Amino acid sequence: MTDPAGPAGALARIVFRRPEEADHRRLVDRVDHWFGGRSTRPLLGRFWLMHFASTSLVGETLDPRSADPRSRRIVAFLVGFASPDRAGEAVIHLAAVAPEWRRRGFGTAMHDRWLAEMEERGARRAIVVVPPDERVAVLFYRSLGFEPEIAGTRPLWGVPAFADYEGDGGDRAILTRPLGPP
Repeated sequence: MTDPAGPAGALARIVFRRPEEADHRRLVDRVDHWFGGRSTRPLLGRFWLMHFASTSLVGETLDPRSADPRSRRIVAFLVGFASPDRAGEAVIHLAAVAPEWRRRGFGTAMHDRWLAEMEERGARRAIVVVPPDERVAVLFYRSLGFEPEIAGTRPLWGVPAFADYEGDGGDRAILTRPLGPP
């Protein structure tokens, strides 16, 4: 889908808000598609929207397919939290942008807003854990200033990662970014 107003026009129309439990069905019905068919739905249980809404975001834009000109549709989300056990750390659990809305700045704008909010809450470091074979995710987070942890890793898919981090075959790269003053 091409936005006749261009990327800047699309970004100007996005609205960020806190997710609600009622958003769960709308998200889980799409999330596997948004992740290229990878089974991600189990990672987005309803409880995430119930218990981490104040530290998560949903991005919406006007729905051009709706007869109601005020109808909005979710085109991005980020579920994250401030770690209760590791003071000063903010964790991105799961984030995505609808494929037809990518490369318009939604993902960057959403992450920038979330990182700023976490910094305001006292976080000094942001963390995201991704499969090293998800090249787009690794490159996206690198573009936001996240760097892979190196100690104890080995190159997997060209990325420093921990083999079997999540169990057999659950290789993961841990990317971190400092927040706040250096």
